[in-house]
Amino acid sequence: MSVRLAASSRPGAIASRHDYTHQHQNPVKAVAESSRSRRRLWRAQASQSGTALRPEVETVGFNDGSATRFAPLINGCWTLAGGHGRVVESEIIHVMEMYARSGLTSFDTADIYGPSESILGAFREQWMNNKQENDGLRDVQIFTKFCPNIFRMKMTPQVVEQSIRRSIAALRVPKLDLVQMHWWDYDMPGMVDVAKSLAELREKGLITSIGVTNMSTEALSQIIDAGVPVVCNQVQFSLLDQRPRMAMLKYCKERDIKLFTYGTLAGGLLSNRYLEEGKKGLFGKVNYTTPDLNTSSLKMYWRVVREAGGEGHWRKLLSTLGEIAASKEVSIASVALRWAMQQGPVHPIVGLRNSTHLDDNLTALSFSLEPAEMDKIEEVLRTSQGPRGDCYEMERS
Repeated sequence: MSVRLAASSRPGAIASRHDYTHQHQNPVKAVAESSRSRRRLWRAQASQSGTALRPEVETVGFNDGSATRFAPLINGCWTLAGGHGRVVESEIIHVMEMYARSGLTSFDTADIYGPSESILGAFREQWMNNKQENDGLRDVQIFTKFCPNIFRMKMTPQVVEQSIRRSIAALRVPKLDLVQMHWWDYDMPGMVDVAKSLAELREKGLITSIGVTNMSTEALSQIIDAGVPVVCNQVQFSLLDQRPRMAMLKYCKERDIKLFTYGTLAGGLLSNRYLEEGKKGLFGKVNYTTPDLNTSSLKMYWRVVREAGGEGHWRKLLSTLGEIAASKEVSIASVALRWAMQQGPVHPIVGLRNSTHLDDNLTALSFSLEPAEMDKIEEVLRTSQGPRGDCYEMERS
């Protein structure tokens, strides 16, 4: 279990599960009502005590001996890079503070995520100033990436260091908590040498920990065999995209390497928002509302839906998750996150744009899926058609 609750009863436990499921046979209505009930309860407790009942988030460490402790769920900042609407820095910093105060103190960014590093730098500076006045505030962790343009310049140690120093300046830190290295094309030479350059910068005191992102099992093993102390690999992983289960999960479990996973909610496609009762059409056909793919993330994850088996498979998965969510009085998003975390050393990265999903994220840390529930999900997953191959293989093709 990743959290301890700050009171004897779990948020949302308003009625017994038997009473709840008896009253709400329709999973669509049941899931929506359970989420509303949980939010009402937290608001009521907040008004009585001055602070809402929140799970006490327990932190996790890396395998490299560093003192870094991070939250089991990580706040993703890729939506600040563009393609998700207008960004107002002051509003985003306010949301970041809300998440950090809840115990979700870890943030994921990259040197290619537009103004993300600069915004996080401003947030961290403000947070540290507040922390001087309030010893109860935890440290925040900012995990960035090194995504070099290997097609336009040679990756010398000097070029690598210059890039790392730019991130240090943008984030307003003396050293980077974690640098996750990306390599766009395995046919381009230099991947292992660049990883070694990062290891040298770690020894130099510019980096605390080294990770990779979107690496295949083979590429990751090459870097580790070269002596680079990799602590994590960031890959796509969800109930729709199970590629890490083919080899990566086993490899990482054996070496105590963390998997930071993006797309675990498929841009929101694995959430209450898309759970609906189909309307009967002509000749027995069941019709659903066509999803509005109005962000770059939704367009990307809809490709994963198609690879997994199409809309029919996705709807079946949502229905199954909805039944489980209703029985546990949580949301579909919480179930999807919990499923991923029960696969091994998995820490989902959930997009941060506003505070509306904070309750779902925290709730995912407050329960476990039972073996029978996991089996029910696996029954649907066995009908999945893809994506095939190792991590990020489809995207590289």
